[in-house]
Parts: sequence; structure tokens; C-alpha cells
Amino acid sequence: MTLNFVDPVAGAWIVQALQDQGGDADTANLVAGQVPRGYGAYIRIFHPAMDQDGQPVSWTKIAARRGATMHALAQFAALSGIGEDGVPLAEDSWEGEAPGWDGLGAKELRAMAPLLSAHTGTPQMIHLALWNGLAFIHGGDQVEVVITEDPALSAEENAARAVEHAARAKAPAFSEDVRTGPTLQIGSGYRSFYLFTGDGEDLASPLWARTSLGEQRQSPSLAWPEDRAWMMSTELYEDSTIVGGSRELINALLAAEGLEAFEVHEDSRLDAAGDTLNELPEPDTTAFDPEELSAEFFAPGAAERNRDPFGQL
Repeated sequence: MTLNFVDPVAGAWIVQALQDQGGDADTANLVAGQVPRGYGAYIRIFHPAMDQDGQPVSWTKIAARRGATMHALAQFAALSGIGEDGVPLAEDSWEGEAPGWDGLGAKELRAMAPLLSAHTGTPQMIHLALWNGLAFIHGGDQVEVVITEDPALSAEENAARAVEHAARAKAPAFSEDVRTGPTLQIGSGYRSFYLFTGDGEDLASPLWARTSLGEQRQSPSLAWPEDRAWMMSTELYEDSTIVGGSRELINALLAAEGLEAFEVHEDSRLDAAGDTLNELPEPDTTAFDPEELSAEFFAPGAAERNRDPFGQL
């Protein structure tokens, strides 16, 4: 089935439900700040981090390596010892990359989608919302293009080729009617989404557009079926996905292979205050003192301590 752009009125119930429970900062940091209250159960699905070889690593493995505690409300910075800016905060900080900011991974989405489709009476009518700030949607200079030169072409021909390829790559992926159409606006200004409808196959691997850079199949920011039997939310720049649904659905997701998931409550905190089991290391803010280093180097016995195995200082 092809994704169809639809009026955001289909998501008005979410806007109303979140408004009814309050819009203060504390509420926004709760599970219920993303997925409205009223579902039988809720689950948090953790996006994998990456090791130094670019392979996915679960939060549980990272916690085990550092002696940290993996739990439903864990925060990656406290768990891994890596600050939000990617800088290690402790000597034993995990060496690797934090989960990406591009949403739920394709592997995890494929694992979830059949279970989500099986737990709704309207699997042929699923709403998928996509954040309207993604670069490929609007094109332009936000789109990064890397073009390698063709050795068989002259410098002039390569320059012309680069201009042509860049123009195609930077063309908007969505039509003007969609780009200028109404969006689903939830809370603050950045939570603005284009809304589409599709089916279970679209949910498993949504094809938003085909561009010169390839197929754009990013995980949706929000998804729910017409009967609202469940709702999935991946908040912008967050490292986990929240799903609310029936007890049976949440049990199925907890048991699914390929997902690192823990059950949460609608009042569970998803910000740093929620992780009460892991302490965020304090960064070393001691200013560098060259005189102290010099004193250590030239102190009595320093020459012998600093001598390398080959007898050189």
C-alpha cells in the first residue's frame, strides 16, 4: 500500500488528551507526556548504541561492562559515562557511540510491526506521522551530498556532473502540496508532523519518498491504528521509543526477539531525574596547570621515572 498524505484531524485526539493532562515541564517528561494515559500497559524500547566497529550494542551489555544498573528508566549518559556531547566523563566510560538521533532503527521497527498489526482491529488503516523538519523533505542546502569524481572525466566534466547530481539530491522529496499542507501540531513548536495513512507493511518499512540518494524509509515519529488500540512514539532526538497498548500487546513486545524493552508506567519519568540507580559522573573541570606539570617532570627522581625502556627521556 502507498502512504497517503491525510488531514491532521486524525491526530486531534492525541493533542486533546495531552492538553487535558497538563502541559507543565514535569508532565512533559513523563511517559504520559508522549503517549496519553488510559492504555492497559506501557513499554520503553531502547535504541541500541554502537561499538567502535560500528556494530549495535545493547544498553544491558554496556551496563554490565561498567558495573552500572540497567533498568526501565535508565539514562544513557549515567549508564555509559558518556556525556550528551559525546565526551567521556570517567576513566571507565564506555568506548563507543551513543544511540543515534534518527529514531527507532529499521531492525527494531521490523520486529515490532507484526505484533502491533496483530493487536488492532484496523491493521489496514494505520496512521504514521513524520517530523516535518527532516532535511530530505524540503531539500536545499540541508541535504548533505558527497560526490566522488569520475577519473574518466575531465575536471570541467566532473564539475558539471557534481552540479547536476547536487541539484537532484537537493530537490524536495515531498510535493509542494504536502510541504505546504497542514501538519499535526503537538505541544511546542518543534513537534510538528506530516500525517499519512498506510497498513502494517508500511509500518514495518515506511517508504516516504524515492530520491537520487535512495529510498527514504525512516521510522515514523508517531504511529497508531484507526481504532487507537495502541500508540507508538519516538520523541525527537530521544534514544528510546514508547508504546502504549493492551496488556497482551505489551507482553508480546517484552518477549519479542530483537528488542531491548522494559515495562514502564504512565507516570514514569523519562528524563535524567528518572534514573535513580546510576549516577552521572562529574566531568573533570580542573584547569590545566603547566607549572605543576613542569614541577612534576623536573622533581628529584623524575628523570628515572620518565625514562623509557631504551634509556631515553
